Amino acid sequence: MIGAQVAICLVLMIAGSLLIRGSIHAVEMDTGYDGKHVINVEIDFPEGAKYNKARQLALLRQIRARVEGLPGVASVTVGRPPDGGGVRVAAIWLNGDKPLSGSPQQIAFYTYVLPSYFETLGIPLLAGRGFQAQSGVPEPSVILSESQAAQLWPGQNPIGRALALDTANQFHTRSEMLPDKVTYQVVGVVRDSRGVQLDSSDNAQIYLQLPADRIDEHPMLVRTQSDPTALMGVLGAEISSVDPNLVAYTSTLDALLREAGPFVVSRSAAAFASIVGGFGLLLASMGIYGTVNYMVVLRTREVGIRMALGASRGSVLRLILQQSTRPVVAGLGVGLVLAVGVSRLLHTLLYGLGAVDVVSFASVSILFLAIALLAAYVPSRGATRVDPVIALRYE
Repeated sequence: MIGAQVAICLVLMIAGSLLIRGSIHAVEMDTGYDGKHVINVEIDFPEGAKYNKARQLALLRQIRARVEGLPGVASVTVGRPPDGGGVRVAAIWLNGDKPLSGSPQQIAFYTYVLPSYFETLGIPLLAGRGFQAQSGVPEPSVILSESQAAQLWPGQNPIGRALALDTANQFHTRSEMLPDKVTYQVVGVVRDSRGVQLDSSDNAQIYLQLPADRIDEHPMLVRTQSDPTALMGVLGAEISSVDPNLVAYTSTLDALLREAGPFVVSRSAAAFASIVGGFGLLLASMGIYGTVNYMVVLRTREVGIRMALGASRGSVLRLILQQSTRPVVAGLGVGLVLAVGVSRLLHTLLYGLGAVDVVSFASVSILFLAIALLAAYVPSRGATRVDPVIALRYE
């Protein structure tokens, strides 16, 4: 029972340590964009015919012009932030050619942005050019993230290549703009930006140019020159001055990332596993202490006889510790094997960690073994205080 308890508690504590380290790495990761100085602004319009699409677009253009003139604002753009969710997926046809029936399709994330998107978020352009600002229908061009370019044309220059997107059988809303039935030309490659998936599966992105008459479907992103906290209140007041019926929600991209579902799940799972594992360690230590203490009581006369016949206190202590810690060591061995399997199951929640994180496994195992040895040492030491003369006379 002690061995089983040790194994289960060790698995829980290692899982908690893995999740905690994964959460820390995820929060401290290089996102590829400036998340601390960019504010995500989402505006809700009242329902009714008064706020039709034309009026919404007019209000948004007015708000954007007012925000661009505020002190401390570096630039303003429109588009979904990398950590804001809402990205869509589509099948890719390279060079506009539809894949043969039954052949595997390449699936990629895509999103619509304005030409100023990359400058506002601080995403560097690695090759080619950015989107050209146009008042009418945007050019049929796309910009790829570096990992997406490497997946589609490994070892080749993607600039000037053609591709088409197919959203059939993919989720989208009825009124959503779709990139279908258009052949796009690759005009640029930008640095990867981290999304919300901890396994980096949403790093590969295809960026399309957002038409000017669809800016009401995406949030506004504001880049500040200093601390964005003070500017958030000013933004709310500025939006209210344009129309007091509008409701605005503001948050930095860094805060959005911390509130994303995978990050919340990772932190909650880490806290739960750590708490349960901690209580388990306490119970296992109490079980080890009680079992060893019971063994010592049963072997009091045996210990006294051994010492009367010449056994030293140290040899008696080693004997009892050796016998009492066997189930602990066996439990540790089984727990480590089980923890490897659990680590592989949790890999989607472990950002920046390998399949087996040596630091978590070693630190938790050493801590567990030290506490278990202490729990066994205290009652074992009491056995060495037996009076051998009294034990022999009793025998």
